[in-house]
Amino acid sequence: MSATPVEPGFAVVAVDGSEEGYAAVAFAAKEAVRRGLELHLAHVMPVYLPVGPLLMPPDEVGMGAYASETMASAARAALEAAPQVVVTTHVLAGGRVAEIVDLARRARFVVVGRRHASALDRAWSGGTLDGIVSRAGCPVLVVPDVKTREGASPRVVLGYKSAAHADELFEAGFRAADELGAEIEVVHGWRLAGGYDDIIARRVSEPTWNREQKTEIWRLLEPWQTAYPHVRVRIQVVHEYPVRALIEASRNADRLVLVKPLHGSVVHHLGRTARGTLRFAQCPVEVVPSKPRDDLTMPPVRVEHEGELVP
Repeated sequence: MSATPVEPGFAVVAVDGSEEGYAAVAFAAKEAVRRGLELHLAHVMPVYLPVGPLLMPPDEVGMGAYASETMASAARAALEAAPQVVVTTHVLAGGRVAEIVDLARRARFVVVGRRHASALDRAWSGGTLDGIVSRAGCPVLVVPDVKTREGASPRVVLGYKSAAHADELFEAGFRAADELGAEIEVVHGWRLAGGYDDIIARRVSEPTWNREQKTEIWRLLEPWQTAYPHVRVRIQVVHEYPVRALIEASRNADRLVLVKPLHGSVVHHLGRTARGTLRFAQCPVEVVPSKPRDDLTMPPVRVEHEGELVP
């Protein structure tokens, strides 16, 4: 069964029946209402189940009823979290990754819950998570089941790697910070693996290198700060493995934004840093696909007239 693509202006959340999945549904409902979007709940059943030596259709073992109950529970969770949300449910059959990605082809974003998988489960759940994040053509929000930060100033962390995809990162990061009323922390870790890091460390002064990287990042940030003057920004450059720096920064963040690079025309690739961050970040992670240069949305121009901003 192939999913029918949703119309523009929708959000999609993957529902698997777990507690973590329902937490992701609640997060997605609030996010959809905040952005003025309808929410599509999607649950995928396997086409056949291995039972003994035979492959049995799911309905013969009651999977259809389970799927219906799961979707009813997910719809309740969405409405409890955001009573204004408009919900549509989809019970699909096939491969999890393929069906969710197909449904989301015209969605604004996808939300996936991160389960606390055992070592035995990790290959299955991790493959589903990585597959959706790497193949979706829109931003994907991966939501861990963590407590909301209470009483702290909202913060969005941006995982900066290089200037190559800085505009996509800043576009998503400043939009999120503007919507959440948050400050931005740009985090750049630059430790290399093994003996290569020792070679670099002997050739450069760590404080000098950090200072030069901060100067370069500030230069790239300038047009975005001009467009969003109310968003506070700070930069952290550390001699640390990027994944460790990002996981540590996520402990005091409400959103962590990463860019997945484009290989060829449509295929994205998750590197070691992205995979590790998705597994262990302590806040929702938004993974943004990189774009061809002509598709980037550059900072909006703010025009002043007699000291007032003109909309």
